Amino acid sequence: MSSTLVGIVEPAPIDRIADELYALPPVRFTATRDARAREAAALGDRALAERVAALRKPTRAAWALNLLAREAADDLAEAAELGGLLRAAQEELRGGALRELGERRRVVLGELVRRAEELAVAAGHPLGPDAVQQVRTTLTSALVDAVLAARIRAGRLVRPVERSGFGPEPTGGAPVRDDLAPRREQRRERSLMRAREDVVAAQDGLRHAESAVTEAEGVLAERQERAAELRAELRRAQRDEHEAATRAERARRRAEMARNKLERARERLSELRGDA
Repeated sequence: MSSTLVGIVEPAPIDRIADELYALPPVRFTATRDARAREAAALGDRALAERVAALRKPTRAAWALNLLAREAADDLAEAAELGGLLRAAQEELRGGALRELGERRRVVLGELVRRAEELAVAAGHPLGPDAVQQVRTTLTSALVDAVLAARIRAGRLVRPVERSGFGPEPTGGAPVRDDLAPRREQRRERSLMRAREDVVAAQDGLRHAESAVTEAEGVLAERQERAAELRAELRRAQRDEHEAATRAERARRRAEMARNKLERARERLSELRGDA
């Protein structure tokens, strides 16, 4: 863009200036912003001058994300689509899909972070370890927060997402605004994700427990059937024992009667012989 505001009277001039500023390395942001604000004031547009002056300088990580939005728009669009698939899988509690998409998410995030690092190096402003981690944290959060994903793709971030999980701070006058509602929505979305993961885990646990119950009940039914057979066999054995005991008693009585009869016969024979 030239040093004068040629064409700035076209619709939404603040958008054109913001796009220019947030594409610049942070070291050039303040001087260029102030120059654009002075030019707007010189043209008599005080409202535009105030809005331009209110634009806030991005951090190194936010600048890298803005650069990524401009140079790797297709990759960010793919990540946004993946985020939608992840949210849908979480809503529908599809554990298998979540695991598959989780692996894909790790790959996509790794590629985006590497791309942001490469772009920063090519622009002459390499990212330090902290900035790289901030880029990774922000991109990770964007996969569960559609609002944050849209802000990243707009290319006008001022700050990355903090480790606490809050979204980027307000842009201080840039057309892409960041208020408390998206932050609350992001926290709610993360809580929902954890709750859905807990439900999926609980459902898996319930399925395993129900399978174990079914197996145990089958074994119990077999043991009960066998026990019933053994009890019936015992009853038959006890009945046979009783019948055998009865027959034995009767046989003993008959034998006793036979011995008595034999004794009397012997005694009679002895009398007849005169043995006495």
